[in-house]
Amino acid sequence: MRGDVEGASPEFEIAVGEAARLLSDRPIAMTVSDPDGVLGPSPVLEFLRHGRVPQSLCRRLVVRGRGRFFGWTPDDLATIRIVACAAARPGGRRPVIRLRRLSLVEIGVRIGWASPRALSRLLRLFLAGNSKGAVFRFLRFFEGLSEPSYRDWIWAEAARRGVEPVTALTETPPVTVTIAGNGALAALSRQSLAGQTYPAIRESKGPPEDGRGFWLRLPAGTRLAASAIADMVQSLSDCPAAAAVYADEDVMEKNGRRHSPFFKPAWDALLAEAGWLRPDAALMRASALPEAQDVIGLESAALLARLAERGTILHLPRVLVHRQALPSPSLTIKRPLPVLKPVSVIIPTRDRADLLAACLEGLLEKTRHAGLDILVIDNDSREQATLELMARHEAAGQIRRVAMPGAFNFSRACNLGISAARHEAVLLLNNDVEPLEDGWLAEMLGEMEDPHVGAVGSLLLFPDGYVQHGGVILGHGSIARHGFHFYHPDGGEDRGLLSLRRNLSAVTAACLLTRRSLWQAVGGMNEEMLPVAFNDVDYCLKLRRQGALIRWTPHAQLLHRESVSRGRDNTEAKRQRFAAEEKYMFETWGNLLLNDPFHNPNLSLSAGEFVLAGAPRQTTARSGEC
Repeated sequence: MRGDVEGASPEFEIAVGEAARLLSDRPIAMTVSDPDGVLGPSPVLEFLRHGRVPQSLCRRLVVRGRGRFFGWTPDDLATIRIVACAAARPGGRRPVIRLRRLSLVEIGVRIGWASPRALSRLLRLFLAGNSKGAVFRFLRFFEGLSEPSYRDWIWAEAARRGVEPVTALTETPPVTVTIAGNGALAALSRQSLAGQTYPAIRESKGPPEDGRGFWLRLPAGTRLAASAIADMVQSLSDCPAAAAVYADEDVMEKNGRRHSPFFKPAWDALLAEAGWLRPDAALMRASALPEAQDVIGLESAALLARLAERGTILHLPRVLVHRQALPSPSLTIKRPLPVLKPVSVIIPTRDRADLLAACLEGLLEKTRHAGLDILVIDNDSREQATLELMARHEAAGQIRRVAMPGAFNFSRACNLGISAARHEAVLLLNNDVEPLEDGWLAEMLGEMEDPHVGAVGSLLLFPDGYVQHGGVILGHGSIARHGFHFYHPDGGEDRGLLSLRRNLSAVTAACLLTRRSLWQAVGGMNEEMLPVAFNDVDYCLKLRRQGALIRWTPHAQLLHRESVSRGRDNTEAKRQRFAAEEKYMFETWGNLLLNDPFHNPNLSLSAGEFVLAGAPRQTTARSGEC
């Protein structure tokens, strides 16, 4: 046992040295028996790596007397240890921790036993010949076996909150509550108000006329956690620029049983407008409410959209709202008017005439546009077919070839292309991307008509129809990973998000529309530190730091063969390069990578998009701003 300094959390080393090396890059199962709660309800499992930054990759698990973990260990593994959480009870019997490697057969059996539907999806990918997708989803489903039951997750949350220091509010401004509805359902909501820990609550038919304090509209039948109003008041008090705060929710039956949690992203006006994000039971600053407006008749999303013009909208990632049933969202598919204007297109390439030919044909013959300035950044192409293809298009005045000798450096290629671009609208496009319909570029340009948008990404599909890119989620893996990777758009796993325009933290540069002036303002891509990986994520985060939005639209759909011309990062030199890029991103962006505002901190960063983590990475209110 380590960490026996007074006040430190107990740490237990599970595998060190040779034992850890033998487990490196392997699937493992771990069981924890901790009847005395020495580790607490949600200890941290740390995988420490040799010479890597971040040094450790962490997972949280729920231990309710007994817990378990399934996962694939990182390469370069140095040590595995488990660290107690704040709600631990040191002094009891030492936990018993057992660790073993798993066979792929056992993993498959466990996945099938836990979710026959998951096994069916894996088989469907294999039958489609998509072995890469099947392996990727296999690993995500395997990591998902560690997901706690919601019942155990609630227990762990209550145990953690029981030891959190309570911040006493210096002031308790009045909170006016309007219950929307009558009868028995309203009585149920009124009963939950009576159990609130916050002392200054009054009920009224509308917001306070004097503009003092806060207002909360509660749908009849909806109940609040005992600390809900106090927690939301605290969030708004801590952020004077905030106009409103909403929380996560679940379903609570009459007998008190809770299920079907809805863990929400930070405020996204697009998802609210579409009906997907339901910010009901939000606490609003009365002084920020629209004047001379019947706010009672406005839907919560529409009202918060008005409030967003007067202040920040916060999201508190705690389950504080309990409905009788989660309403099925009536999604409104909205899109801006398509726009045609001149665009400079930057295509880095090396050989592979077949890919480049299909890409150029898609631009020149299958895309509606008002003029394309196509720059092909040629990175030492040697194949005669490629040289002849570029010469033919260049002679016809359809492309401009820009030579870039030397080692492959995607950042340098993009910087070189944009420095020579003729138009303000610039599109980064991989040579292995092809349009699927002619209006894709007009859709992306339509998003850029919003002056707040700094970059736009698209829905990219593999040739078999599975999703290659549905946005980027920060922190997935270690730094970032594509969202909904290898999902099928019609498979129902995305909960409607693949059909909706969204604001995100980052999108891939395989197809990224941006503004030349913004590119120059933030210094473009980092050629020295990010020659291959994460340069698009870094660029998007620099834009967000300047206050720009990153937009993703499903209405621009393209086919992406995913870097088939570059090969895999499986040599020692490529591994070292990737480790250096990973280190730079972590040291530059730090905790932001673990707290993507558009991915709920109660959800996993190693399994699927909607898999519960053992504990939240953040419990304070956050906004969609960088």
